Amino acid sequence: MNTDQPNAAGLSTSAPAATQAAPARRHPDINTKIVIRLLDQRDSIPDLTKLLHRAYKRHADRGMRVIAAYQDESLTAKRIMGGECYLAVLRDDDRKIVGTIVFKDAAGTVGTPWFERGDVASFSQLAVEPWLQGRGIGGMLMRTAERRAVETGAKQIALSTPEPANELVGMYKHRGYQIVEHKEWPGTNYRSVIMSKSTA
Repeated sequence: MNTDQPNAAGLSTSAPAATQAAPARRHPDINTKIVIRLLDQRDSIPDLTKLLHRAYKRHADRGMRVIAAYQDESLTAKRIMGGECYLAVLRDDDRKIVGTIVFKDAAGTVGTPWFERGDVASFSQLAVEPWLQGRGIGGMLMRTAERRAVETGAKQIALSTPEPANELVGMYKHRGYQIVEHKEWPGTNYRSVIMSKSTA
């Protein structure tokens, strides 16, 4: 369960210092052990980069040049600048990163006509450890981004995901996102769909 948007995103000092999402019902065994919080100076960019590589590997194995599957540590650091990078970590080891998402408010969301409307926030680099996918952690991260969109006054929250990744497009549609435009990002070899939903 991951989304790739090859433009910068990252950490903001205006967000709450930590957020704890409610446990999901389907897998209380793992979700009661997960905390969602902001990236901080003690977190490992190399570990975060390796997580992204693992989470996006299945798309790379299908021939898609998804940026997060290949990016180096410096690009990871660059892509989390200018926004808020949230981590899913273990409650009993808050340095163990098992998921991530980057939220950008409307002022920082750029790159397509929809993203530049002025009332559209976005998220990117949604990733969960492959062995933990399907257990609700991605949903916890997305709810954090959606909540931040409301808190920052955005009327829409949008994302970019590979058009060939039908399972991702379907998952986002199930969560209320609709395709609003298409984009071919530099460095990729596929067309992306831009999907958005109202924050109301």
